[in-house]
Amino acid sequence: MVRLILGVIVGLIVGMIVIFAVEGVGHTIFPPPAGVNLTDPAQMATVMSVIPFQAKIAILLAWLFGTVAGASSANLIAGRRAWAGRIVTLLVLALSIFNMTTIVHPVWMMVAAVAAILAAGVLAERAFGRRRL
Repeated sequence: MVRLILGVIVGLIVGMIVIFAVEGVGHTIFPPPAGVNLTDPAQMATVMSVIPFQAKIAILLAWLFGTVAGASSANLIAGRRAWAGRIVTLLVLALSIFNMTTIVHPVWMMVAAVAAILAAGVLAERAFGRRRL
């Protein structure tokens, strides 16, 4: 049980680090418009409507890679118990849904984000969620 809890905690940390790193690269390549206050939700809604398609894909990739890294780490630390990765996947999904409800995202992006995160969780489970014989 301790390994499961530790796996979830470390997996979530690893996932968040990967998400922040990939999003940081995306923001470096596709910076937000000048003069925009990124802490103002009203301005963020307008930013989402003007940023390029590639910047939105970078965000989706961040959530995908972060989920794979976090869920895989959780599964490995928990002794290949798939529940650790599943919990991390659901936490990343919950956090991304919170993000999508506070900052307006296009519908296609919300659907793609949910699909990408769930697919990443399945990938991590298949790769590292079951004990090998």
